[in-house]
Amino acid sequence: MRKVFNKVVAGATSVALIATLALGVNFASSVKADDATTLDTKWSFTQGGQYNPAEPGNTGYIKSVNVGDEVLSNWERDKNNKQIQSASKATTGFTMEIENTGWDAGWGNSPVDINPWAVEASNTIEAKAGHIYTVSFKAKASKKKYAYVAFNTETEGLLPYDKAPVEMSDDATNQIITLGATDKTYTFTFTNWVSAKEITTAIMLGSFNSQYDYAGNDVKDIITEKEVNWNGTVVVSDFSITDKGVNPDFTEPETKPTQPSVNPTQPSVNPTQPSVNPTQPTVKPTVKPTAKVTVKKLAKVKGIKAANKKKGTLKITWKKVTGATSYKVKVGKKTYTVKKTSLTVKKLKKGKKVTIKISAQGPKAKYKASAWASKKVKIKK
Repeated sequence: MRKVFNKVVAGATSVALIATLALGVNFASSVKADDATTLDTKWSFTQGGQYNPAEPGNTGYIKSVNVGDEVLSNWERDKNNKQIQSASKATTGFTMEIENTGWDAGWGNSPVDINPWAVEASNTIEAKAGHIYTVSFKAKASKKKYAYVAFNTETEGLLPYDKAPVEMSDDATNQIITLGATDKTYTFTFTNWVSAKEITTAIMLGSFNSQYDYAGNDVKDIITEKEVNWNGTVVVSDFSITDKGVNPDFTEPETKPTQPSVNPTQPSVNPTQPSVNPTQPTVKPTVKPTAKVTVKKLAKVKGIKAANKKKGTLKITWKKVTGATSYKVKVGKKTYTVKKTSLTVKKLKKGKKVTIKISAQGPKAKYKASAWASKKVKIKK
């Protein structure tokens, strides 16, 4: 990957772009409906311009943004530094006009060509430890447009969902969404397992630097063409972030008890005298012991089958494991993460022998991943 990208999405945003998380887990059933609270969000917009001088003429800019009753305009041109404008009040969406005179990433190239122009919309909320959050919005564009949805925290390198599952709607089968002329609804649900104080939602409409989506699928299999000279309008509406309350599987990390503070009504200690009477035992505060959570190991995957009915294609199936919310599947050197008990892998070479390995995954607070189950097959077609 080119170093130029670090300038394009500097800060916490860049970190979440390398996520390769699993799908699954029905969060909605774990909390009461009356615990849900919809949070207000204020939008900020970032224009990256062009960051790679080796790619002359490839630039992406914001012409204007309508957010509520505000119009954010006067975006500078021919500037390589990042420019940010923010709305003054909370709204549920925006309309953005983009002017791009270059190309998008060439995902099939090796190394991948990362486009040097960047446009992004984001918002940040105050988060609560262990709470379940659902992010939902509608989006469309004047013509086909790829976008990338990422979630970040105030700490660089720390994702709110950590390595746990993210549940998505049918239209959001992965974090790379394809916008068209008709509104589609995209929904993402996850738990703040890492006790982040802030959660940022970023919708990237220009450069993004991830070779894989949440499910571990290669981006080049999702984005199959370049966006050349993309100029048009992107509309986001009905945006909401809902706090659904504490996930019952969440437990606070153990912390050492702090010593009681000095009683301010007591006189200061005479500096010539020892601060603590050495003959008296030190009184320790009583701390209620944390209940130990039993973590079970998931059963090994059974019944692996692999069918090679189409050219270069392998359909893999296996039996469901009780307690599993997703499965890690290794096919040769590539690793996939899926929530179903099947996976189709394409572009395999005829005559090649492939080793398939599968491990069941579950909520880390309850289960440990199962041992790997394996099967060897030969691609005959």
